[in-house]
Amino acid sequence: MGLNGALQIGRSAILTSQAAISVAGNNMANAATPGYHRQIANLSPSRSDAIGRNQFVGTGVSLVSVNRAIDYALQSRLRDAISDESAATIDERFLSAVETIQNELSNDDLSSRLSAFFNAFSELANNPLDDAVRTVVLQQGVSVADHVNMIRDEYVTLREEVDRSLGTAVERVDGLLGEIATLNQQIATAEGGQGGTTGGANSLRDRRDQLIDELSAYMDVSTIDQPNGVVDVLVGSTPIVLAGESRGLELRRESGPDGVEVTVRVGEDGTILDVPSGSIGALMRQRSETVDPAIAAIDDFAGQLAFQVNRVHSQGQGTSLRSEFTGSIRLEDPAANLNGDFSGLPWPIENGSFQLHVVDPASGNRTTHQVSVDPQNDSMQDIVDRINVDLGIPDVTASVTADGEFRLVAATGREIAFSDDSSGFLAAVGVNGFFTGTDATDLAVDQALLDDPSLMSTSTDFTPGGNDAALAMVALEEKPIDAFNGRSLREKWQSSVNELAVKTSAARTSLQSSQLVRANLDAQSQSVSGVSIDEEAIDLMTLQRQFQAAARFITVIDETMQTLLSIA
Repeated sequence: MGLNGALQIGRSAILTSQAAISVAGNNMANAATPGYHRQIANLSPSRSDAIGRNQFVGTGVSLVSVNRAIDYALQSRLRDAISDESAATIDERFLSAVETIQNELSNDDLSSRLSAFFNAFSELANNPLDDAVRTVVLQQGVSVADHVNMIRDEYVTLREEVDRSLGTAVERVDGLLGEIATLNQQIATAEGGQGGTTGGANSLRDRRDQLIDELSAYMDVSTIDQPNGVVDVLVGSTPIVLAGESRGLELRRESGPDGVEVTVRVGEDGTILDVPSGSIGALMRQRSETVDPAIAAIDDFAGQLAFQVNRVHSQGQGTSLRSEFTGSIRLEDPAANLNGDFSGLPWPIENGSFQLHVVDPASGNRTTHQVSVDPQNDSMQDIVDRINVDLGIPDVTASVTADGEFRLVAATGREIAFSDDSSGFLAAVGVNGFFTGTDATDLAVDQALLDDPSLMSTSTDFTPGGNDAALAMVALEEKPIDAFNGRSLREKWQSSVNELAVKTSAARTSLQSSQLVRANLDAQSQSVSGVSIDEEAIDLMTLQRQFQAAARFITVIDETMQTLLSIA
């Protein structure tokens, strides 16, 4: 090797040092840039030249590549942690929201209002002829109904918030997928399709990783690196980005038997995605496992509250009686069997009967007629015909209104009362009830009672000042109900409250754990990919010395050449 070769060694050292210094400077400049991965200049000795038999001498140094400092396994774990933390945040947020709506353990919760309602009946049992106490009972009933309505309205508002959040999240994810696909194209072009996992378009790769990290906050994704530098993005086994093409994402709402069903689908072909984690997965889960069940639970509770209270009330008498009744329940098909699928009755009726009394208020005389009910074979029209034709009850006319309601009208100068309803027919069709409505959407106190509190039932045997019906109402608070698997109204509500409290507590614990895991993995990732100013400064000093040494080496070779030329 001659002096010219020596100059080339110096030249390679200077050029390589300059490039490495630029890499170190770029690292220092981006020390605080979000998503930036520290870059490493990989230097390698150049190929050696033979200068004799089995004798070789180096030809300098070359810059092989500038790669990002990244641990792909750690990056995948971090993305999983981001998804889990985002999901845990959503879980805790909406479970806490439901708990806040219930507002139990306060003086303004449903449990307190239920207690006040039944306690008012207890006071009425002690003073059944006191109209002021009757008014208190009715107002407590209004308070319970209003609170149940409010809880359901708040639940529905919460579900609407979930749906809005889902729509926003899916729209953002669809945009992210498009950006990732575009970056895939740019990276493949910049690296000439030879990128692999190391590549050279480091800034574009950093931006793509940043977008995938953001994507993982919405849904649990995995990536597959391709030889040309692009990555495919998958949810489970379903691809949503293939090379430079985004398959898109959409939120689809469809009416089902249980209401509006929401699904997340691939925009390209409509494939349903099972999103287990991330904010989208958590929102879907909270909608189906928390909010919808909460709405169903309050509806179920309100329906049973109305039916059980009405079943007691419908068999009693107040200090005043009515001359006509129109049921508050509208049947879809009055000709269908009462317990059939097409009748539209919200509650089942038992095989039994009820007593229908026709009262002459002037004389106090009354006639009693037993109306049998076979819900497996009878329709509402059959009951009407039984009263009008089979029994031929005088002074009373039964009918079915155009809206499918059961109606009884007494002749002029007569009044109607009921007792001993073993079938539950009266409560099921909404006759002589305390409440109207079938669930939490329309639960309310019967307006006729609000207009005339004396109509409220307190007695079951026409005894003036009787309190049997009022005492039965008091017992109802702790009475086992078959529809609630033997739990009472209070126990059913407390059970749902307690279940929610346990789930909320678990969600808070999960959130704290996921935050710790994510923070730990983030710290590990920063130790690998983050920029340390001190380390870069040390590298910079080393490269500076290398550059100075290379410059001095070239100076020596130049002086040597000048000396040789002067000798010549």
